[in-house]
Amino acid sequence: MAIVVQKAGSKSLSLHGLGVICGLTAGVWLGAAEAPTKLVNAGLSPFAVSLCMVAGVFTARWTFPTLLKGTGYVFADLAEKKHLIVWALLAGALWAVANTLTVFAIRDVGLAVAFPLWNANSLIGLFWGRVLFKELEGASAGNISKVVLGGIAIVIAAVMLGFSTLHGDTAAGQHAVRGILAAIGASFMWGTMYVPYRKAYISGMNPLSFVTAFTIGESSGSTASASSPTGSTRFELMNGPL
Repeated sequence: MAIVVQKAGSKSLSLHGLGVICGLTAGVWLGAAEAPTKLVNAGLSPFAVSLCMVAGVFTARWTFPTLLKGTGYVFADLAEKKHLIVWALLAGALWAVANTLTVFAIRDVGLAVAFPLWNANSLIGLFWGRVLFKELEGASAGNISKVVLGGIAIVIAAVMLGFSTLHGDTAAGQHAVRGILAAIGASFMWGTMYVPYRKAYISGMNPLSFVTAFTIGESSGSTASASSPTGSTRFELMNGPL
């Protein structure tokens, strides 16, 4: 019995370590992936930049799961869990809107300020995780205090970054406020996006199958925003900055 408990504890620890490594890797990868969005400063429409990013994301997220598991496995998993596909589509649509908002934020306040601001989405994810999925229940006081202190640090950093972009120039100040609001909107969208993620995962859908359906949602959302009256009038690749 003791051996079984020891093995279970070891497995849980190894999965936790793998999760931490995957999280850190994703952070580095996402940070590097945002660099091309600086093209918006060269006069490209934010809608165009976002749509081009989604095209690349669609290619990667569609091919990677099928290479790992095969088309047959992915479609069989989706067919078995049809009721979860809508959650994947919803998450993809939220991602597309958030991604477009980040490009607007970069245009108005710059990548160095916008990127940390929208990454406050971890606070939104933490809130939904606690309210909807009862996470942290039964956690030790030490772990809870770490989460609370980390959240406070994120809020303080976000406020300081926001104030650092505001100065006396009225026009520049208006652009900064607009960029900050775009980053906050992206943060809320991305933080809420994790609700469908979590719902699908705990219901048994394979993450690779989820990502495959997710790409349809994000591609549809990005195309719809670029094709909307607001997006289409600004979808001019060779125009000057908006």
